[in-house]
Amino acid sequence: MSRLNPRLRRSLIAVHRFFGQTAAVIVVLLALTGLALNHENDLDFVKGTVRSETVLNLYGLEPQGAWVHFSEGPHSCASLEHRIYLDGAVLTTTEKPLIGVIHFQHFLALATSDRLLLLDAMPHGDPPQILDQMDSASLPGTLSRIGRGEAEALVVETERGVFVADASLLKWQPHSAESVVWSEASEPTAEQRSAILAAFRGEGLPRARVIADLHSGRIFGRYGPLLMDASAVILLLLVATGIMGSGLGRRRRGD
Repeated sequence: MSRLNPRLRRSLIAVHRFFGQTAAVIVVLLALTGLALNHENDLDFVKGTVRSETVLNLYGLEPQGAWVHFSEGPHSCASLEHRIYLDGAVLTTTEKPLIGVIHFQHFLALATSDRLLLLDAMPHGDPPQILDQMDSASLPGTLSRIGRGEAEALVVETERGVFVADASLLKWQPHSAESVVWSEASEPTAEQRSAILAAFRGEGLPRARVIADLHSGRIFGRYGPLLMDASAVILLLLVATGIMGSGLGRRRRGD
């Protein structure tokens, strides 16, 4: 019987070892996720939710639009993906992003270019609530920024100039831009960003769904089925190289 080429034998062993190690990882993953799904009602950890940023990003639960954030006193305000967030909670929906947030008198004013929200900002321990809102018909023009003037008056800037609201917030008068404290956008802190993202993503995803998608490969989106196909091919190659190595080994011994 002819001897097995040493180079071919080493190559075959290396390929077999690679496929074996890869297959071992896949088999362990399939076994663990399969056991978890089969005992979903008996295992408490399967019943929870997943809020991991990495996992949620795989499901597309990552904001696509630009962040617009303002800090005003103790309040964090942001607009993201057609929603306005106040202190880490959804306040309302919006078509236009925020252009400014200002505290005046006992109100908190949040503005977009065509909308002005007035919230109760009295320090009574409860989250500020929307008291009133003005649309473009009640505003002196398209808003570009808002600010606080003398005597804590509400001031806005439009394409027509600068205006100040009267005490009843029903009329607007031309006003000088001097001595106005304008609202300026700011970067959210890590804590503020985390709170807004948590509100954006809601309660997360059921852990059983994530485990099922991991078991089937769907967690990887359109590439998931290809990954599972590749796993099946690897297992077949592992069997094939094992049989080849076993057969060649017996030929070498003269069996």
